[in-house]
Amino acid sequence: MIVIEDAYKTFESGARKVDAVRGVSLTIQDGEIFGVIGYSGAGKSTLIRLINLLERPTSGRIFVNGQELTALAPKELRQARRKIGMIFQHFNLMKSRTVYSNVAYPLRGSPLSKEERRDKVMNLLKLVGLEEKALAYPSQLSGGQKQRVAIARALANDPTVLLCDEATSALDPQTTQDILRLLRDVNRKLGITIVLITHEIAVVKEICTRLAVMDAGRVVEEGAIYDVFSQPKAELTQRFIRTTNNLARFEELLATAPDSLSLKPGDVIAQMEFHGGSAGHALVSTLSREYGVDISIVFGNIDILQATPLGTLIVIFRGPVDQVQKALLAAEKSEVQVEVLRRV
Repeated sequence: MIVIEDAYKTFESGARKVDAVRGVSLTIQDGEIFGVIGYSGAGKSTLIRLINLLERPTSGRIFVNGQELTALAPKELRQARRKIGMIFQHFNLMKSRTVYSNVAYPLRGSPLSKEERRDKVMNLLKLVGLEEKALAYPSQLSGGQKQRVAIARALANDPTVLLCDEATSALDPQTTQDILRLLRDVNRKLGITIVLITHEIAVVKEICTRLAVMDAGRVVEEGAIYDVFSQPKAELTQRFIRTTNNLARFEELLATAPDSLSLKPGDVIAQMEFHGGSAGHALVSTLSREYGVDISIVFGNIDILQATPLGTLIVIFRGPVDQVQKALLAAEKSEVQVEVLRRV
């Protein structure tokens, strides 16, 4: 378990002070894949470096695996860090060493025999799918392959925690998906707790079980991934989510070119959100049939979060005013969340 208690981190440059992390408290359970998202400058990279004390908090306490890292002597801290792996945006591989030597590097000074060390390195390379690249150099690898090497190296000391600082930001979309699948496999097979820092909400949506949203050094929202996506509270979280489902583009269309929707007086534009089992309900056709109104779908999106569907529809209700109102009331009484966006 990782526990961050009221952590602050202030950087000073002359008379100037910057509060990068301000009063953050988080608890991350064993075996979780926990995401921290925020725009550049939000403090997320500083926060992840507080976990292994690459940056020491100005105040507050950090616990990992029951140990208070902020109270450890330097020698004890070095030992505790061996159980905290870390990967970076730009891989941080040693260019003059082979893939094998990069992965073996953290094992220097370990009690393992030469044969045991070799077996361990090759098993790690097998885990990340790079056995055949053992004698290659970083310059001969693609970006995705370099990150796989970095992951294998981070796992060399059998860590219980893996910190990922913008680990997919330098990768193309397909390679990003490959790395996320690998991280999910590592989490499942080894039971490692993963803390993932990113500015890409799609990455969090793909892999994380819980997340925290950061802004100006503070956590503005935290929760299970499905709960946050289905009912975002912070305005920043809502902005992030709209970028993943193109809802922001529809809102722009509605604001700048409503004529393209061929709206008529009396039309009602509504947003309908389907959670879990309600995603399978034939609500639109049922409302149209029972209340004698036309319902046109002008936007739709569905996500699968933690094996649970979450759908959004933007629809136009058209028909007699009283019947449209009855249909809206019936929709609101169902398991579907309904919000009227505009009445024409």
